[in-house]
Amino acid sequence: MEMYIVLAITLFMMVMFIWNKVPFGVTTMTCCLLLAMFGIVDIPKAFGGFGNKIVVLIAPMLVLSAALGKTSLVMKISNVLNAVKGKRGMLLILAFYAVGMVMAQFIPTTAAISILVIFLLTLDNTGEITPKRLLLPLLGVMCGCKFRFPVGLGATTFATLNGMYEGIIGDHPEYMISMLDPFKIAIIPMVVLTIYCLFAWKLMPNEQGINQDALKKTSMERQLTDAQEMIVYGVFVAVMLLMLLNKYTGNMLYLAPAAGVLVLIYTKVVSVPEAVKGLTADMTWMLAGVLIVADALGSTGAGDMIGNAILSILGENPSSVTVMFVFSFATVIMTTFLSNMATQSVLIPIAASVALAAGWDPRGLVLIIGTCNYYALGFPSGSGEAAVCFAAGGYNPLKVMKFTFPYMILAAISTALSAQILFPLY
Repeated sequence: MEMYIVLAITLFMMVMFIWNKVPFGVTTMTCCLLLAMFGIVDIPKAFGGFGNKIVVLIAPMLVLSAALGKTSLVMKISNVLNAVKGKRGMLLILAFYAVGMVMAQFIPTTAAISILVIFLLTLDNTGEITPKRLLLPLLGVMCGCKFRFPVGLGATTFATLNGMYEGIIGDHPEYMISMLDPFKIAIIPMVVLTIYCLFAWKLMPNEQGINQDALKKTSMERQLTDAQEMIVYGVFVAVMLLMLLNKYTGNMLYLAPAAGVLVLIYTKVVSVPEAVKGLTADMTWMLAGVLIVADALGSTGAGDMIGNAILSILGENPSSVTVMFVFSFATVIMTTFLSNMATQSVLIPIAASVALAAGWDPRGLVLIIGTCNYYALGFPSGSGEAAVCFAAGGYNPLKVMKFTFPYMILAAISTALSAQILFPLY
């Protein structure tokens, strides 16, 4: 009976994620409450996700990333674009793409796009290279690079993915993802998609006009003093080093961000209310709840039931590459219409259950989903940044499909092949 209750609660969670009418954290906390009410887990276990080392890592990292966003980093990056004003051709496109790649690692992509459009608007509306023709390809490059490098929030991607399925894999620590795994699997797709966007912008309709009213207003004003900025940069570098050198620093991988936040609070760079706001963000609540639901899936056998059901659909002994392609294309299609986090949260427990039911290594499938869920380019509902781009560019999804459809195909294929090379199922 417990297994069917867990399946029902998991289905409720997935439906609520897809519906997206309440914050994800509210949904997962509801699931934790239901698990406790039905006696599937006891009360300390139901809300024990907040003490999980993965949440301890990610919550303060959100605060550090917000602090970095208050520095003049964006203004310094903008100077690079100012330096190429008046340039044309490939140099200009490369400059925009390079800056977009950097900004995608440190600040929310929606804000980064809004800032970059300010510089796109300095281009003429005549000729081949126009703001409207570059805006969506620029987002394509940023989607391909978003949180891929092990810096900033990208350094916590591995922990987020682990948190969504560690309860399902049970006593298989060899199946846990390491910090550099998301970066390694993304190298081939990043190269493929960047090269595509360098040339395929010509597939965009040569129309004029960007709607500035549709852009999110993002401040580029300086908010910290020189001394405060130096503290933020120093703390950020120290935290990144402690995390990257986890082979030698051990548990500091998980404790370093919290220590960094405390330094910023004591030095008055970040106020206590600002820190609390970051620590209690919806992502923190969501992840703390997903950890418990994943544990329940694993401990009651519900995960095995889901895995065996999907395996029966895939058929007997499907090839590794076939399964990779199935989940890669499924993720790209889902994230085109649903939010990145909803797509990831729904598919990862399913993929892990399928892999374990078949006796496969689940890392490749989990990494495929954690990579492909950012390729939200084909429709405005896919992500906040996609909504901004489609609104600002006034794009008709059908008219830009000549660019977006090949992009999504290349994204799915390159990611699946990368996973097959680095993390085959068997």
